[in-house]
Amino acid sequence: MYREQKDPFQEHRKWNTDKILAEKGILVACDITQEWILPWWWDHYQKTNQYPVCFIDLGMSKPKKSWCQERGIYRALRTPDPFVAEKSEVNSDRIQDWEGHYGKSFWLNRNAWFKKPLACLLTAFEKTIWLDIDCKVQGSLEPLFSLSDTSAGFSIAKENRSVGDCPIFNSGVMVFKRMLPLIEEWANLAYFENHAYAGDQDVLSFLIKERKIAFHELPQTYNWSRCNRENPQAQILHLHGLYGKTVIAHEIMRSTLESR
Repeated sequence: MYREQKDPFQEHRKWNTDKILAEKGILVACDITQEWILPWWWDHYQKTNQYPVCFIDLGMSKPKKSWCQERGIYRALRTPDPFVAEKSEVNSDRIQDWEGHYGKSFWLNRNAWFKKPLACLLTAFEKTIWLDIDCKVQGSLEPLFSLSDTSAGFSIAKENRSVGDCPIFNSGVMVFKRMLPLIEEWANLAYFENHAYAGDQDVLSFLIKERKIAFHELPQTYNWSRCNRENPQAQILHLHGLYGKTVIAHEIMRSTLESR
């Protein structure tokens, strides 16, 4: 499916063999361009949850590395940077389709997006909940851990769109069991064939369809898109995209002003 080739980072596309530090935990990751969101994410998360958090460094600043080390488990992702195809390396038809859906500014995010499966392989937990840092946690995440106990060992929510005949799944919130073969396969395809996919979740969606991967569908209330109507029952509000980041920035500014 993907190009077979050896490279010095091959081991980073396999499950890490470090000691498991807890049965259940939360996994988040970011680089220097998104690290300003971390304190906002943490403030909301800790209001209703006490599970340990593993922070994956995709290229953060030194102060933010220290910030993560003070609050949870810190692990750095070591990969060639960048390994993601530039716009000039992508077929023009794909460029038109991708920009039509995501907007022209999405190219700035792809480098971090395709590191997500590699980051998942670094989890410090037996059962992991992955959260994008633009996910506003508004309730207990305890019910999600049981979803990794299913035979599939993997849970994700569907988006209301498809690419061709391939349903797209949103990788902003995922529940998975450690050592799941799917994650390694996702990492390999994202690493070698990212020129053919808009983002990491497109790769994952393709794998689920083509390999007929079993999964448990995540309840929408645990990955509630900002594009949907307001929902007081939403346990996780996903403030994705440029508009979502604007909402987060506004909340941070308002909180700062109110604390003065």
